[in-house]
Amino acid sequence: MEFNLEILGAWFVVIMTLGIFSYLYGDNPIYKAAEHIFVGVSAGYIFTITFWDTVWPLLFGRLFPE
Repeated sequence: MEFNLEILGAWFVVIMTLGIFSYLYGDNPIYKAAEHIFVGVSAGYIFTITFWDTVWPLLFGRLFPE
């Protein structure tokens, strides 16, 4: 049996979407977990993009020019 990450990713997105929509039922632990995961992934993504696009070229590009 072949393991497909696209299917796993699709199921993760479905579960996260239902977790966010569970807020309509009321403030619950499923919503809190989905919210924390969403904020954490977003902050990590922004940090990574900022680091590789600005900090890395400005710092190491000037320290070790090619």
